[in-house]
Amino acid sequence: MGAAEAQELVAALRHELGIQLDFTQILLAFALLMARVLPVIILTPFLGGETTPQEVKLGLGVMIGMVLYPVLIAQVREIPISAVLFIALMLKELFLGLTLAFIVGMVFDAANSAGNLIDSMSGTNQAQLMVPQMGQNASLFSNLQQQMATVLFLTLGGHHIVFQVLGESLTQIPLDQYPRFSHGTWGFFETMLRIFGDMIRIALALASPVLLATFMVDLALGMINRVAPQVQVFFVAMQIKPVVTVLIMVTAIHLIIDRVIGEYGVMFRWLKRAFELLS
Repeated sequence: MGAAEAQELVAALRHELGIQLDFTQILLAFALLMARVLPVIILTPFLGGETTPQEVKLGLGVMIGMVLYPVLIAQVREIPISAVLFIALMLKELFLGLTLAFIVGMVFDAANSAGNLIDSMSGTNQAQLMVPQMGQNASLFSNLQQQMATVLFLTLGGHHIVFQVLGESLTQIPLDQYPRFSHGTWGFFETMLRIFGDMIRIALALASPVLLATFMVDLALGMINRVAPQVQVFFVAMQIKPVVTVLIMVTAIHLIIDRVIGEYGVMFRWLKRAFELLS
């Protein structure tokens, strides 16, 4: 079969299948889509984090891309073949994917930070456990907060909303277009700074019951040390503070869960706000 006959066969096959785009355009568009989808899959804890095998991540990304492809194909006019322009579009897609992953992970990072604060105040930071979502060792309450945040997110169907926002972003910012920053560049970066500040606020809010309880224990032991200096309050605190921390966590677990659920709503509002500023 000659080259001309092969081209005619490909053209006839495209006509029979109803394919109106060039195969090169399809591959380039799919590569750009993967640059937006894969950062979310790789960096967000609820999809497995760093411990998920690379083959599974790639397969999940391809599957999501095949689902989202009909949405983007109606928006894309033409993907530039030039190397410089295509690399610029690829960097833009990576920026959007990293932005989405950063906002989605704000509650998970805040829960991890809250757990680290609790472990530091209660003295349980010497015990380490393996956290699959993080791919590294973490202290006891950091592990607890991370696992609880992940389970709540999946139970509430938050991953469905993430994929929905990902699909809506393809219509707001198509693959062949750049962010327009409709409200100005500073408005978007101010939003990202506020999201980072919210992350710190959430961490302090989740850790506040234990922080307050351990502070009261330290205050009480300090007063005892003033009255009876012979009492070794340091060693007494090493035994009392972990017990108080566990009791407070068991007592206030419903408050922590309600707070995490409420913060998920804040996270999704920030997510939609960020992409509105970009579009």
